Amino acid sequence: MSRDTVCIIDPIHPAGVERIGAGADLILPEGWQDHPRLGDTTVIVIRTTEIGEALFARMPELRLIVKHGAGVDNIDIPAATARGVMVANTPGGNNSTAVAEGAVSLMLALLRQSREMDDLVRSGRFAERWKIRLGDLTGAKVGLIGFGRIARCVATICGKGFGCEVAAYDPFMTDDAIRAEGVEPMGLDAIMARDVISIHTPLTDGTRGLIGARELALMPAHGVIVNCSRGGIVDEAALVSALKAGTIAGAGIDVFAAEHPPADHPLFALPNAILSPHVAGVTENGMKDMALNCAAVIETVAAGGVPATLLNPEAR
Repeated sequence: MSRDTVCIIDPIHPAGVERIGAGADLILPEGWQDHPRLGDTTVIVIRTTEIGEALFARMPELRLIVKHGAGVDNIDIPAATARGVMVANTPGGNNSTAVAEGAVSLMLALLRQSREMDDLVRSGRFAERWKIRLGDLTGAKVGLIGFGRIARCVATICGKGFGCEVAAYDPFMTDDAIRAEGVEPMGLDAIMARDVISIHTPLTDGTRGLIGARELALMPAHGVIVNCSRGGIVDEAALVSALKAGTIAGAGIDVFAAEHPPADHPLFALPNAILSPHVAGVTENGMKDMALNCAAVIETVAAGGVPATLLNPEAR
């Protein structure tokens, strides 16, 4: 049996590279586009780079795309399917916990005004502490948009760790299934009226622009919103307007409609926005786990099996 040629387009944890390389020839991220063996590629491992028909046409032997992580909005799955190329992702595991922790860390940073408190000390305004009243996550009403693996981890941290009243909106889950997790099901408008909102839905045609000016107007003035899912779910222009007007207290944004965002992005100038570069899941354990899961998917297919996370079974 000939060895696979695996093109790792975006950097992954060395443990995954080592495991994949034990059974396949590798094309590594640096200079992959001009690699002399690119046409021999049978497997792609990818994180955030956008790929579609133009690349597939350069890889006539391609039969599998493995997404490092859950979201696959950067992969043209219909084009892959038309060529008989399987697409599988690697959700769950340590990555779910890592992203959940990232979301909760943004909640706490907003409520405790971590950015502003750091500036008070650095700028010699220590005495202003007497005028400050910070927010509490303990006992807060938390609303989750989407209730997949990551959202369920957030619900556990907030509910069991902070005694929050957690509710969730997910039109693809029954109310009974949500209640079984100790979480109250609610409609989107009711979720937007809660103290803390955290977004955990994939980016699809149905969720693009899901949170716009109308939805943000439903938030209380003390409310904060966190997005560690995908840019494009929140209308960034509407979010900027709400933050500028003070109709919401703050936003924690780990993902952007364009990554990376332009240098003049209006969110950069707002003190009530805390920003991070799509790294909520980028922890040592999370990255290692996902990389090893990518290797496991490749091994399953090489052995003639079907990965449990196959997204387009019609491509087989």
